[in-house]
Amino acid sequence: MFKEVYKLYRKFLMLLLITIIIFSAGCNKVQESQISLEQETRKDKVVVETRGTAKNTEDIIPRIELILNNDPYRHEITITDGKMINDIMAMIKESKPLKDESKISDMSGMARKNNKLIFVGTDGSKKEITFAYDTLDEVGYMEEDGRKLEPDYSFFRYIQDLREYKNPDTNVEQRVIQLFGKYNWTVDYKINTLKEKLPENLKHKAGEYPVKIYWAYNNELSRQIGLDFTGYLGKEVVVEIYRLREPLPEFLKPREDARGIVLKYNDEIIGAYIDAGRHNSFACSLDRKSLKDITGKEWNEWIEDYIDYEDESEIKLSKMEPKEIIREYFKALDKNNVKMLWACMTRKHLSELLSINMDNQYLFNKAEDNMDYNINRAKLLEISDGLQTKPGVLEYAVKVYFDFKKIITDDDGIKTRFVILKKESEKSGWRIDGVGTGP
Repeated sequence: MFKEVYKLYRKFLMLLLITIIIFSAGCNKVQESQISLEQETRKDKVVVETRGTAKNTEDIIPRIELILNNDPYRHEITITDGKMINDIMAMIKESKPLKDESKISDMSGMARKNNKLIFVGTDGSKKEITFAYDTLDEVGYMEEDGRKLEPDYSFFRYIQDLREYKNPDTNVEQRVIQLFGKYNWTVDYKINTLKEKLPENLKHKAGEYPVKIYWAYNNELSRQIGLDFTGYLGKEVVVEIYRLREPLPEFLKPREDARGIVLKYNDEIIGAYIDAGRHNSFACSLDRKSLKDITGKEWNEWIEDYIDYEDESEIKLSKMEPKEIIREYFKALDKNNVKMLWACMTRKHLSELLSINMDNQYLFNKAEDNMDYNINRAKLLEISDGLQTKPGVLEYAVKVYFDFKKIITDDDGIKTRFVILKKESEKSGWRIDGVGTGP
């Protein structure tokens, strides 16, 4: 069947080849039926133009139907975009025969099986491939009539992302393709275009939402390739988010999915970096360098340059002992004082709010998305003696009476929580680096 699918594709290629031969053979004069050949890169599709007509890949395989078995979000997806059809076919074409059958039998319980790709020809004929993949072990295969092939896992990541990105735009500017291509990234499509106002400065005050930290971090990544956007602080910029084919560098494992971010001002590209999207977005520069590679500093050293040490709350909290910070934190939780709650956290812990459970259509969660902690009351009852778990890190067990607005994962009542504190910077003193249900 794989051969039959590519027979359709080869028909298009043969038509293109014959046209080129006829044109280049020296047909000096052809009347109104004269053929002019132009290979266009519009939407990355090859287009053969004749007078008043066009032949493209969609004329050969105009549609691919994707059926995802037992998917609660999107069960059926129809693909008609020429570039996407080309990309899918190219990835299938690069598949190799599956030699190690144990990859199939050893798939985890998270494996997604019995999915289908249906290629629809211009005459309505359909050719079907079934496939399965395991997101845990990153293996997958496709099968037809007992013949199994193994594509690169990037094929399955591509398919999986179609579940989330419902409006992919393959009309990508050539300068964007070239920018990422210079560093060996393949732009598949644009995910979204947004407008964001950059902060006036990058000095983060205690209790502020960590937007300044987001921009400070990613400016380091952007500056690595010569695009320092600090000259545009305070201005509204256009942000474009792209889906990239290649996985993130090894040092970012287990995170894999890369988003390419481009900043523009007055249509000029002023910034570009790689981010990892939902849950933990901070990633790397286009040339795959980490923050430490670029600055020579670990997070704790780097963040010192972006803390406003003259802020009143910063000064107050920097003088507190660990147990005082814990009391201040739960007092703020009890009173729904979100600003003080955030002020009691390390900046790294606070920055998790930017991407936790984020919709990948967007750049980061907004402050208003993180204002409700589902708490009516949180009365601190007891704090244990601190235990040093590693140098500079303390852990305390606390007992707290919780009264929740809604019962979601826990009932009201007295609960034990384990609070981790550390000195992110010596000048800032102790802050909370995590609160959990187990030690």
